[in-house]
Amino acid sequence: MTRPTQDIELQASVAEFAIAPPLRVLRDKIDRLNVSADTKALLMDIAAITLKVGEKILAFGRKVLDFVFNLAVRFQNVGFGVILALALSAVLASIPLLGPLIAAILTPIMLAFGILRGALQDFKDAALRGELDALERRMAIMSAHAAL
Repeated sequence: MTRPTQDIELQASVAEFAIAPPLRVLRDKIDRLNVSADTKALLMDIAAITLKVGEKILAFGRKVLDFVFNLAVRFQNVGFGVILALALSAVLASIPLLGPLIAAILTPIMLAFGILRGALQDFKDAALRGELDALERRMAIMSAHAAL
């Protein structure tokens, strides 16, 4: 690429990361998660990560977490596949005598199938793949100009 094109892409990437959501918004989303306090603390540590690109300091962690939360909303098929597999596993486990043994064997298989099937459905969304590619490209551009 030519130098002006690289500068334009860098400016666009910096502008995209400059519009990260406020920390209080992410804290609210993290607090509503059904995870351990240690996991919540780790997510807040990630939200605090900043990156200096040129003369700007960007809220890199906040933007990445915002992207992850948005993906979680859009990847609903994976979540549905996992919930369905766990529900079927609970039903199998309730069968007297052999139920727990059958559930122990089939639960990992059903989870893998549910995740795979849901992911395939979600990845058929070409717009989502485009967003992932764009984020990857922006991060690569910024990392080439980042000061550690």
